[in-house]
Amino acid sequence: MDCEVPANTTSTNISAIASQIEALCDNVERIAAAIVNGTNNQPLPSGLDSPQDILHTVASTFVDLRVLNRQLHEDKATLNASVGDLKRKTDDLALELENKQREVLYIQKEIDTTQRQETIYQTIDLIPEQEFLETAPDDFKQDITTPHKLMLSRLRYEIKQRD
Repeated sequence: MDCEVPANTTSTNISAIASQIEALCDNVERIAAAIVNGTNNQPLPSGLDSPQDILHTVASTFVDLRVLNRQLHEDKATLNASVGDLKRKTDDLALELENKQREVLYIQKEIDTTQRQETIYQTIDLIPEQEFLETAPDDFKQDITTPHKLMLSRLRYEIKQRD
């Protein structure tokens, strides 16, 4: 589930709503000034000829303000949800990284322990490697591609020599 909300879309929505709210507030101020002027026996501006017109205009303005307020709250909730999801994803990735790092440390510790561990073949008195390569029959030297296989061949050769 991808919940990313582009920042420019959110800021555009907020800017548009803010300008609409500013226009509505200017309208309310204009109506309030007209009412105050009307009580001072000055004529009301055009479009606000009667108290019913004023009431209708003010009511519709406040309805519009409530709609914009609701929209702002919904946008905020959406943004908070997307930020929360991104935080959870980040936390999950950080935890996964920490687990991987601990796993690497554990494996490295096991490798170090294994490398320090003494084995019995280190104490066996074998003929030197060079001498083995010179004196051993070819069937013992067929598969000595790795140090491990070379050691196994030397051990087999030593067993055969001691028998």
